[in-house]
Amino acid sequence: MKHRFIRISNFFKSHVLLLGLIVTLVLTISLSSAGGLMDKMSATEASNFTLMSAHGSDVSLSDYEGKFVLLNFWATWCPPCVKEMPALNRLHNKLNGNNGLEVVGVHVGPALATVKQFLKDKPVDFDIVIDKNMSLSSWQVSGLPTTFLISPSGKLIYKATGEREWDSDEMVEFIRGIMKEYERLAAAQTAPIKG
Repeated sequence: MKHRFIRISNFFKSHVLLLGLIVTLVLTISLSSAGGLMDKMSATEASNFTLMSAHGSDVSLSDYEGKFVLLNFWATWCPPCVKEMPALNRLHNKLNGNNGLEVVGVHVGPALATVKQFLKDKPVDFDIVIDKNMSLSSWQVSGLPTTFLISPSGKLIYKATGEREWDSDEMVEFIRGIMKEYERLAAAQTAPIKG
């Protein structure tokens, strides 16, 4: 009886230890992914899509061709997503205009009424589209919020998984720097060859 108790006790200890390691690993991954600015991606083509906006009109990613797009996957039931919405709105307002930055929110899941109520309570100045059938699974969003920076030529260039301070001076300068470098490279490609 005593040996059986020891074996059961050891069994629980080992499983509690394993569970503790898993929780620590998950927290470490989520904290480390949420801490930086954005991670550089190998420039691959962003898949075009057309989804209904919260206002009832169809919005396609191709509608933003020629502009930088910050595509944010989020949900109303995701506290970090909701928390970063005002900062995304401020970033959009700081960098939007001419060939500036467009922020687009992709609400994951069927919740048009919930999204409309959310936007009534916390309005934003950028487009929110609804992916009610989770049709954008090819984007490989592993957690919410996940945000992609897309170049004016439609390439995925940066990614952020987890909440960010989108309107921080550091983030604004980071994105401005990417935009200026893109403009510089585009101008160099179109400059006439002297000779």
